[in-house]
Amino acid sequence: MRKFMLITILLTVIAIPRALAFDISRPSEGDKPTEVRMAVYLVDVDAIDTVNQSFEANVFYMCQWKDPRLAHDGKEEIGKSLNEVWNPRIQLLNQQRVWATFPEMVEISPDGTVTYRQRVWGHFSQPLNLRDFPFDEQTFNVNFIATGYSPDEVKLIQDPTFESGIAERFSVADWSVLNWKARPHVFQLPNLQEKRELFTILFEAKRQSGYFVVKVIVPLIFIVAMSWVVFWIDPKESGTQINVAITAMLTLIAYRFMVGMDLPKFSYLTRLDYFILFSTILVFASLLEVVITSALAKNNMLEQARAIDRWARWIFPGAFLLLSLEALVFNFLT
Repeated sequence: MRKFMLITILLTVIAIPRALAFDISRPSEGDKPTEVRMAVYLVDVDAIDTVNQSFEANVFYMCQWKDPRLAHDGKEEIGKSLNEVWNPRIQLLNQQRVWATFPEMVEISPDGTVTYRQRVWGHFSQPLNLRDFPFDEQTFNVNFIATGYSPDEVKLIQDPTFESGIAERFSVADWSVLNWKARPHVFQLPNLQEKRELFTILFEAKRQSGYFVVKVIVPLIFIVAMSWVVFWIDPKESGTQINVAITAMLTLIAYRFMVGMDLPKFSYLTRLDYFILFSTILVFASLLEVVITSALAKNNMLEQARAIDRWARWIFPGAFLLLSLEALVFNFLT
């Protein structure tokens, strides 16, 4: 028992000076905020998930600040654990799941300049406006925040020595980067009066729509065009007309179920949704036209039925062209 007490006292005596040696209060010059210089480099973007409104990215960032209390007489930088010094507690505001790849260490220069480097990979949330899908352009952000500090306490600025940037090419294949920017700004916390300093690196990207044109739009055009075959079949062949119209309708329904698995589901309609909707309406309208002309033919009004078919040969392709331009090019409805 006495031995145990001696060991406890000894550990306490050793721990107290060690604890007092760690001064993790914020370094400040009067009422001025502590300046934290930041540089962010977007190493890669692995994937963009439209349905879940998120993206995977590989991000490197560096923070520097001055703490005169850590100045030393050495000629080279010394390393310390991040928890042993004051730090701005940088967090990624829109992270979902991220993994750090560097150890939580800082390097301290003889003049007290503290440098922290980290590289993270993971998933980031990103609200998207998909009304122009699949011809949309989106802005993606990675937001860094000084957790728990107001702009009067910590100020994030762009490092004048190490510039932020992005890689020339990303791994994601179906997007092309148009522009990028890195900037500090103040963020108003939702439903609160508090503000926080943010440092954001963002990039604007355009979706490569070739996949959806080839895999979705072009096959849908052929299905709709198939329904127009009934206008060239004589109304006397009503059975053949109805079979072709029903086949086109069932093919379109099956196609919509198949395509719907790969398309985003939102409360509003996208450009592609409008195109599919207009196509469905026209295919159903061709089925109704066949029913009408078949009824006229059975009631000895064959010439009237043929006249309707002749008009339909121009009206339906013209209507499809106009509606397709509205949905895929002009998009006035949204």
